[in-house]
This record gives sequence, C-alpha cells and structure tokens, in this order.
Amino acid sequence: MRTYLSDGIESAGIYAQYDGHVKRLLKDRNVLACILTGTVKEFQGYSMKEAADCIEKEPEVSSRPVMPAQMGKIFGSSTESTIPGEGSITYDIVFTVYTKDKERVKLYVNVEAQNSFYPGYDLVTRGVFYGARLLSEQMDKEFTPKNYDGIKKVYSIWICMNAPQNSAADSITEYSIQPKAVYGDYTRNDRYDLLSVVMICLSRDTVRSENALIGMLSNLLSADLPVEKKKEMMEEQYGLPMSAEMESEVSNMCNLSYGIAEAAAAEAREKARAEVTAEMVAKYEKILEKTVAEKENAIAENTINILGSLVRDHLLDVPEAAKRAGLSVSEFNKRMGN
Repeated sequence: MRTYLSDGIESAGIYAQYDGHVKRLLKDRNVLACILTGTVKEFQGYSMKEAADCIEKEPEVSSRPVMPAQMGKIFGSSTESTIPGEGSITYDIVFTVYTKDKERVKLYVNVEAQNSFYPGYDLVTRGVFYGARLLSEQMDKEFTPKNYDGIKKVYSIWICMNAPQNSAADSITEYSIQPKAVYGDYTRNDRYDLLSVVMICLSRDTVRSENALIGMLSNLLSADLPVEKKKEMMEEQYGLPMSAEMESEVSNMCNLSYGIAEAAAAEAREKARAEVTAEMVAKYEKILEKTVAEKENAIAENTINILGSLVRDHLLDVPEAAKRAGLSVSEFNKRMGN
C-alpha cells in the first residue's frame, strides 16, 4: 500500500521547497501529528497515532474562499480568511483538533512553510496577525458578542527553512500571551491563553538535530537526501508510515531538492549564454577587456603615486622606486613630472 506521504515525496521531486509541494508534504496527518506533539503543549505526551486521530476532518490546503460566519454559510476550517474592510489572506494549512481528555478541548491550528527567513519584515509579527485572524473568524461560529467564553485557542506554527546558522537555526520558539502583575495581588484564574505563535527554524545544515521534530522536518525537506534514503529515514527513524514497494520510476527521481532546481536553472542560464551570437560575445569581451584594462591602469597609477611620495620623503631612491613600478628611471621621472 502506498501512503499519502510517500506519494507526496515522489511527486515533489526536485521542487520540494516550492510552495505547493511543501504544503503537500506537510499536510500528511502523521507529519502534522509530529508537529503537534513537538510544539503544542496540549499534545505533550501524545503518541503520533493519538495526535493524528485528534485531527478533525481533512486539513484544508486549498484556497477556497470563505466569508466570516455572519456573512456566509460555510462553517469549519478554510485556508482563506476574508473579513469586510480588511482584505483577504491565504493560509498554507488550517485544521482543528480535539484533545482526548475527558474535558475535550478544541484548538485551531495553522501551519505555514516559509522558505525565506527574511522576507522584508519580522515573521513573528505575521504569525501574530494570522493567529489573530483565526480568533476573529470564530465570531458567531464558536462564540457571540454576548458571550466570549466559547472562543477557542489558536496556534500559528511557522516552519522556517534556510534560517541563518549563526542565530535562529535549529530552534523552536513559542510566543504567547502571559500575565504580568503591574500592581497589587491579582489572584483570579483568567482564561488568557488563547493565542500562540511557534517558530520552528531549520537550516540547510540542520539535518542531525537533537530535537526529533527539527530532525524529521529537516530530513523531509532536505536538499541533499535521495528519495529512497529519505523514505527509509522517515519510516525507520521517525516512525512515519511509508510505502513498502517502490515503483521503477523512483530510481529516476533525484531528491527533494530546491538546490538541484536552482542548479538546473543555472544550467539553463549557461545554455542560454552559449546560444548568444558570436558578435554579442565579442562585444561583451571587448567591454570586459576595456574594464579590466582601466582597472589595471588605475591600480598602476596609484602605485606610482605612492612610490613617488616615498621618493619625495627620502624613504626610497628613484632607481628602486622605478624598479618596483616596472619602469625605467627616465620613464618613472617622466611620470613624476621631473
């Protein structure tokens, strides 16, 4: 039997870090279960199977438009958040889960895959915004303006690929609402824990991590591991069910590699350059030669000026200066204006 994750790995091929394929890989219930047990405190101590069984319905990955509950008839998770006057955004993956405790708790979970760690703004702020949208969308679905107690906690979990090795890489950080006593002794047990943003930071080099979740995601999205090796590791090291048999086409698949895709693009660019006419090549070569010559002349002129200063300061005699400049004494004196 083939599993969803196995098919996802094969179909992703060299484009694993492209948006559509990353979503397909991360949508697998067992992968999501690993993310839940590795980041969500309500799922600490759960097995992968227990966590997977808690996921309600099929996680949404499409861009199906959904209006807020009071504006339309679609209820449940969706990947597009539309609020009048605020425009719309599209989530990568959104789903709901119920804990298996006697008092079952419902959570809204958003999982985002981010290839660029520095998109021009702080990713945490975007995570907070996504979480806030998931909270506001619950109006008239989980709670009403007359009773906010029905509101459900939300998690916005960000998988940041290619994080800088010297700072964020190989780390998981949670940002959540915490009370702080400013004055007095406030002892009420308020329900404030309603939004958490979790940043899972990977890097190109983070494959062997002491953290099981980071290790699993790093291997799953690795730019270096061949397909067969990746499947073997997912099953044997991380307990993710994979297909037992491989079709002959698998041998033709290189790996889940964004890097190889980039290399293929570079090869295509080189091929395009090779097809440029000889006339254009000659033109660019002349421009390059002129630029190099001008740069060399500038360097030589600067060297002569420095040597001239040393001569004028009586730190170097003319013959030695001329020798270092690669000129005859008369040529050096002429360049010096003597």
